[in-house]
Amino acid sequence: MKAQRLSRSEGYTEEEDQQDFQRAMLNILEDSDEEKKRLEQSQRAFLNILEDIDMEKGKLTSAYRRIEAVNKELEEFAYIASHDLKAPLRVIDNASKWLEEDLQEHLTPETRENMNLLRGRVGRMEKLLDDLLEYSRIGRAVDERYAEVISGDALMDNILALLSPPEGFTVMVSAHFADIRVRRMPLQQILMNLISNAIKHHNKEKGCIEVTVEDSEAYYTFTVKDDGPGIPTQFHDQVFKMFQTLKPRDQVEGSGMGLAMVRKNIEVFGGTLALESSEGKGSIFRFTWPKQQQIKGEDA
Repeated sequence: MKAQRLSRSEGYTEEEDQQDFQRAMLNILEDSDEEKKRLEQSQRAFLNILEDIDMEKGKLTSAYRRIEAVNKELEEFAYIASHDLKAPLRVIDNASKWLEEDLQEHLTPETRENMNLLRGRVGRMEKLLDDLLEYSRIGRAVDERYAEVISGDALMDNILALLSPPEGFTVMVSAHFADIRVRRMPLQQILMNLISNAIKHHNKEKGCIEVTVEDSEAYYTFTVKDDGPGIPTQFHDQVFKMFQTLKPRDQVEGSGMGLAMVRKNIEVFGGTLALESSEGKGSIFRFTWPKQQQIKGEDA
């Protein structure tokens, strides 16, 4: 009774209260419809996202199959390069030896030199094919050497034993190599190529190559420093390209693939490579090498 008197005294009736209530309910229902519409829109957007994801997965699967097909073709090429293309080279090498034996009495110093030159070119071509094969396999083909873990000093002992530096050349190895353990490959190939390159392109009969390592949290930093002729700044990019040498092939034996393989190995396994050099001041090759060796692009 008291509430009714207050309502009337303020000008409100019971019918108006009911209308207010109805309007409030309608507003709630309208809000509910809006929420329902927004929810439906969200569901449609989510379904569209799922469709896009399925489409992208299909594209990735297709791309993966294409990559597998390309890898298979590369494997076939590698087989051809290592067998079919080298077979005629062996025939040429053998034929030159047979000719030399049969014509022994008629050969002049000039013709003997030409025969040696011919066999030298055959050897160079075989080396080029071997390096091309090795280059094509970087990041794709691994074997038990990539799982073998050895100490740093054992790694350097292996490298120096394989290189057998010529008399007059000294390779100084940092004592810190004894403190690290690494996977043998492809690190052995990288360091061996850098050290061999420093010796091969040296401009003096005596030289010194320093090989050091620094231990950081997630990676090692390796440095190969030489006191050779140095590399002019304008050639810093060129030396890492395939078949590139700064000296004529008659002066330096090699395929011109060494530094190209070094760079590809380092990049594929997630490291970085830098060259510091100028003409007449030697060269410093410095690269980082992740402790957790993993081929770039593989799942962790």
